Amino acid sequence: MMSSITMRTNEMTHKTQASFQTMKLIANLSEIDQKAIHQAGIPAETLMELAGEHVAQSVQAHCNAAKRGVIVCGPGNNGGDGFVCARKLYQAGFQNLTVIHTSTTYKNEALANFEKILLSLPLPVINAKEQTELAVQQIGQADFIVDALFGSGLARPIANVEARLVRAINQAKPHAWVLAVDLPSGIDGDTGQVLGCSVQADSTFTFAAGKPGLFLHPGKAHAGTVSIVDIGIPARLLAEDESPIRLITTPEALTWLPLRLPDSHKYSHGHVLIIAGSQKMPGAAVLSSEAAMSAGAGLVTLAAPESVYTQMPIMPEITRLPLPDPHHLSAASLPVIEEAMASKRFNAVVIGPGLGNTPETFDTVITLLEALKSTSLSVIVDADGLNALSQSDLTLNERFILTPHIGECARLLHAENSVILSNLILAAQQVREKYGAQVVLKSASTVIATLNPDDSKALCWISPTGNPGMATAGSGDVLSGVIGAVAGQLHAQNQPVWQAATLGVYLHGLAGDAAATALTEYAMRASHITRHLPQAFKILL
Repeated sequence: MMSSITMRTNEMTHKTQASFQTMKLIANLSEIDQKAIHQAGIPAETLMELAGEHVAQSVQAHCNAAKRGVIVCGPGNNGGDGFVCARKLYQAGFQNLTVIHTSTTYKNEALANFEKILLSLPLPVINAKEQTELAVQQIGQADFIVDALFGSGLARPIANVEARLVRAINQAKPHAWVLAVDLPSGIDGDTGQVLGCSVQADSTFTFAAGKPGLFLHPGKAHAGTVSIVDIGIPARLLAEDESPIRLITTPEALTWLPLRLPDSHKYSHGHVLIIAGSQKMPGAAVLSSEAAMSAGAGLVTLAAPESVYTQMPIMPEITRLPLPDPHHLSAASLPVIEEAMASKRFNAVVIGPGLGNTPETFDTVITLLEALKSTSLSVIVDADGLNALSQSDLTLNERFILTPHIGECARLLHAENSVILSNLILAAQQVREKYGAQVVLKSASTVIATLNPDDSKALCWISPTGNPGMATAGSGDVLSGVIGAVAGQLHAQNQPVWQAATLGVYLHGLAGDAAATALTEYAMRASHITRHLPQAFKILL
């Protein structure tokens, strides 16, 4: 049996195995469970036994047998997993246990394991609906709590007695260590949203495949350390599942890294044109272009109004392309940019950071985007480039990467921010379908909706990297430069543009994590992300 994959969802430590280079996330395994039972001939009792045993082993690794423990079991198979866990712990010498349950109508395997506890083990068993206050009291006195209330099958807000139990579990922290079974109770496995209320777990044991909700906020913040545990479901059944959602892992990101061949030269590593900046926002142009230079681009040319250069020091390796209007991108800039594109070997274009929102700038952006559609270049559209796009009816193609934050995504879809936040994966997919482009939806959990015309796959990726310290001015400008650099290198090596979106986000998050480690999340700035890109590459390599 393969060992589990464990990762801290809010830290930069990711322990993965080569066999999981592509990590598929599946919100609900009920259909796969049935196939394992009826097609592969694995008894349902075996699946539940293995699940409960893994949870019990985790408790044993964390707590000694003298500790006071409470196993809180819900009405379905998740509760059955909890019953198995309680039995295994008792057999291992944990006798100071209390089992709390919320149902008297258990079925099949859950019922069998419930009866084993009632009939054969001298453990206190509390029906929380009949003895709510006693159940809450026992939870408050626990040293460890196993949350087996609700798993991925939950489709309604938690209320009534179950809500009391969830609140009691959370109030028992930090004294009590909390281990969630499958998902922290109350977390939507698809979206990571809280259904009424949710358990705040220290660790989560989920089975066979990760759930998207464990890697999307707020679910990510409730999960703690996530362990994806093999319980014997055949890999073939997981591979056949049609879920389009993936978690980016270090082994997979490494396969996307552009090559550095011994006989390469600067053009082998891509030439990136960055169209950015204005008199009011010169820093965005500098942040984006310096990030591109630091992320491996062979050459970077910054096309910006003259006022950007007079206000800001710029890395000496960056080539300057001053634009005619000293204040902002305007129609007068078009001949200059067109001449540069005709005479230079660009591989990627970044357009948008700090351009401003004047009508003339927006019109010029749309003219440029329309012209770029007929080229073979990879194009990253960010910030004011997205705001201009949201006011047009222009559609793009798979060579474009759109990088909206929540507000920009809402403008692109003409929706409310709350709608976007309620389902990040759906929102990213909708932007992809509307514009025909790759989409990087920036948030506390960044989601990338990709198109790969070579194999007709439309996937959604979740990046596990990044931290709250990156919620700072200019972080998105740095990301656009990193993605631009990766896109330029991959374009020069005839690799697909979607890999630039996923790898760029992953590298950006790794650099941000390294910056937070060195400087704390409180003190780090966007420019620190750029400065820590070398550590990101070292981690990846």
